[in-house]
Amino acid sequence: MMLLKKPLLRVLLFSLLSLLGASAAGIAQKQPQNVQVRIGAILASNKNDEFDSRLKPLEKQLRVLKYRSYRLLKDESQDVPWQGNKVFEIPGGRSLMVAPQEFQDNRIGLKVRLTEGQKPLLDTTVRISNKGNFILGGPPQEGGVLVLSISATAQ
Repeated sequence: MMLLKKPLLRVLLFSLLSLLGASAAGIAQKQPQNVQVRIGAILASNKNDEFDSRLKPLEKQLRVLKYRSYRLLKDESQDVPWQGNKVFEIPGGRSLMVAPQEFQDNRIGLKVRLTEGQKPLLDTTVRISNKGNFILGGPPQEGGVLVLSISATAQ
């Protein structure tokens, strides 16, 4: 055990064991059974100064978009099975497919695909903090822009 008496070797050994422990802890994070996904379809425009009171929790995020008016058109929640997917009907004849992909460091990876009929408008993966929210600017809608609020909670 002469090797452990040398300070540099002790530091290296401690660092290696710490790294292995941290990696094992990340791998051991429990995968959720379901993810509750909530989609808010919001009409953002400059027609007036209306701000829908139901959007108050999102006000800071929405104001970054620089529109004067925000109105909630639709709000829907679904439990999505882990590695499964669910489709949300979005105003304007569009569909949003959401599929949980990974759960790591208390963040949920979601595959998100927005389509209009058969035409894909968006196909991406977003990472959201568990119980967090993501704002996604979308296509034109009723003289404004459709904005989607996507939130996810591991269950």
